[in-house]
Formats: sequence, C-alpha cells, structure tokens
Amino acid sequence: MPNHQKPPLLILHGFRGNHLGFTEVAKKLEAAGYKVYIPDLPPAGNYDLPAYTANAYAQFVADYIKKQDLDHPVLIGHSMGSIIAAATARKFPKLINNRLILLSPISNKPARFFASLTPLTTLLPNKAIGYISTKYLYVPKSQANLKSILKTTYLCGADCVSKKAGFSSAKFSATHSIANFLPAPGNFQITLISGEHDRLIPKKQTDTLARRLNAKNIYLKNSGHLINYEKPAELSETILQILAQ
Repeated sequence: MPNHQKPPLLILHGFRGNHLGFTEVAKKLEAAGYKVYIPDLPPAGNYDLPAYTANAYAQFVADYIKKQDLDHPVLIGHSMGSIIAAATARKFPKLINNRLILLSPISNKPARFFASLTPLTTLLPNKAIGYISTKYLYVPKSQANLKSILKTTYLCGADCVSKKAGFSSAKFSATHSIANFLPAPGNFQITLISGEHDRLIPKKQTDTLARRLNAKNIYLKNSGHLINYEKPAELSETILQILAQ
C-alpha cells in the first residue's frame, strides 16, 4: 500500500501511562510507513479534564484529532485507552477510521471490590504503585527486561498533573468498560489483541465480548496485560498485519 494511502494511527495509552509506554511499538509502525500519534491523556502531562467522564475523554480525543488535522485515524487503545477509544467511536464515529484495534481491552467492569480499591492505590507513593501493579500484570517467564519496564512505568506514573486528577482517572478506569460503548454507530471492524495470560481481564470475558461484537480476537503467547512492554515487536507486527487486510 503506498504511504499516502496509509491512515494515521492514533494510540491511546492506559491508566498511569503516557506516550513513553509505546515508544518501541511506534518505531516499528513508523518504519512501516505509518504516521503515529500518541497524545498524553489526562491526567498525564499538563492535561486535566473538568470531569473524568467518558464524554470528556472522547471530546479530548476529538479535539486532538481536529487540532492535528488527522484524516480519519485508526484508534488503537490499550487498557483504559480501549475504553476511551470505544467512547470516542460512540460519540464521534465520523471523525475516525472504521477500524478499531483494542489492546488488552477492558471487556467488562471489574469486580466491585477491585473497582473500589483501584482509586485508593493513588494514595500510595508512585514507586510503590508502579512496582506492585507491574509485578502483578507482567507475566513472561523471562524477567530480563522487567527492570527497564519498571523504570518506564515509574516515569509514566510520575507524569500526572495532580493527585486529585489521578484519583479521578483511576475511578473512571475501574468503573467503565468497552461494553458500555460498543457496538457504536457505524460499521466498525474491531480487533481485540490480548495477552493469553492477562491477569486483569479473564480470557472468558474477552471471548464473550468478541462474539458479541463480531470482532476478531487475537492472543499473544506468554504475555499478560502489558503487551506493549512485554511483546512490542510481536504486537507491532500483529497490528501491521491487521492494517494490511
């Protein structure tokens, strides 16, 4: 496919993330001729929202698309970013490409206990949150790059406009799922890419949602929830294969 025919790719990172978490993935996608955009989503960077709601996040993404003058970008959302991608597809279907690629998708709301606990973790020191969550979500047998991942997740987590905003974002991520917003208006081609050992979202839930959405469902072996860190090369190649279809 000639470069001018390739749609821009808009990657939406997850909770406590920012653009740094997709550096390796972006390099490989750009090497294949795609223009990749990774905005820092509130509360990352200097960005905040008047309220941490689905509509507010979708509006933030829509404003970014307009500001960057992106022509129907393909949304690629990871974890909480998958929720925001789904909310954007629901509210602004005409602004984006009809392909949606959702990574480690939040296919269903977490248990009430977990939903209540998640916002409270923001009261812990950033390094403690980063270490506990990364150790839990990272599943590859090889621990070779775990130290590097811990460093990056710490930097991402530290990039938060305020504790209050972090708490609000955590509450949003723990009380919504893509099931709240999909299927959206329009004929979307949806692909779900997950780690086969995702400890956060049970495989059964993802399989059920894939059937409901008539979505293609792909699992990366020996990987958990942090597929962008654990399997950047394999994830990039999988995305490129989807885009080539």
